[in-house]
Amino acid sequence: MTMAGNEIRVDAPQRDILIKPISPVLGAEVAGVDLSKPVSKALVDRFKQALADYKVLVYRDQELTQQQLIAFSRMWGPLGEHIMPGAVRDGVAEVNVMSNKDAAGKPNGRHTDSSAKRWHTDRSYMPVPAMTSLLYGVEVPREGGDTLFVNASAAYDALSPEMKAKIEGLTAIHWVEWSRRTGGVAVATDYELKKAPPVKHKLVRIHPVTKRPAIYAGCHAWKIDGWSEEESRPLLDELVRHATQDRFVYRHKWRPHDLVQWDNRCTMHAATDFDTHKELRVLYRTIVECNPADAASM
Repeated sequence: MTMAGNEIRVDAPQRDILIKPISPVLGAEVAGVDLSKPVSKALVDRFKQALADYKVLVYRDQELTQQQLIAFSRMWGPLGEHIMPGAVRDGVAEVNVMSNKDAAGKPNGRHTDSSAKRWHTDRSYMPVPAMTSLLYGVEVPREGGDTLFVNASAAYDALSPEMKAKIEGLTAIHWVEWSRRTGGVAVATDYELKKAPPVKHKLVRIHPVTKRPAIYAGCHAWKIDGWSEEESRPLLDELVRHATQDRFVYRHKWRPHDLVQWDNRCTMHAATDFDTHKELRVLYRTIVECNPADAASM
């Protein structure tokens, strides 16, 4: 591996791989790798370090089937179950197909995931939350449909000393019932409630690789442990407002066949609107669970 400025070059059998920062906030573009072919553990280890460093990785110009996406995702760890209603399609349980395509192949007028337009970190309502998520753009809108990402480590660093002291040691309770109830789309199903009872996570999470603290909150965070819902909302909402200032946000404008991967341990993200009546948006998503030891430390 060689470095030139902020760029990282990795010698790989397929060809020279370039990992280049994509914004000053967070994120890096990965060029020169074909993920439809098997990749080595050594190369995935390089990507794991890059993910910890940059928090979002964008692999350009990929041509992936669902099974090829699964194969690459599994090299990061065990895949999590998609428990949302209607999430499992095409008979492939590991892939959540997010689509606004109707039976005739035309846009159906529905957003691919309206509830995801709120700031969140994936599966924080699960006992073992998501370590990383991978989202593959099979078809993407020409305009709109961007995905927004927050650098929650930088947001923590920018908190006042008084706020840091206030949230030190606090634990938030994350609950799928709360986020479904307040999401304006659908209430939680009995299956979701069974798989995702209220779970506690530290409000300030220490990243297991970088050791940097990050705000761990979002729309799944219901209340502070030991506080009432009414007491909790002002603080939780203030932290999200702080973290989602433009100075901490990277807006990803999708290109066809982008594979976008992010680190749920130190980011929040949100979907945006697009013309659902004219534009198609078809995405494949996989979720990789946290290491159980990391989850236990949360």
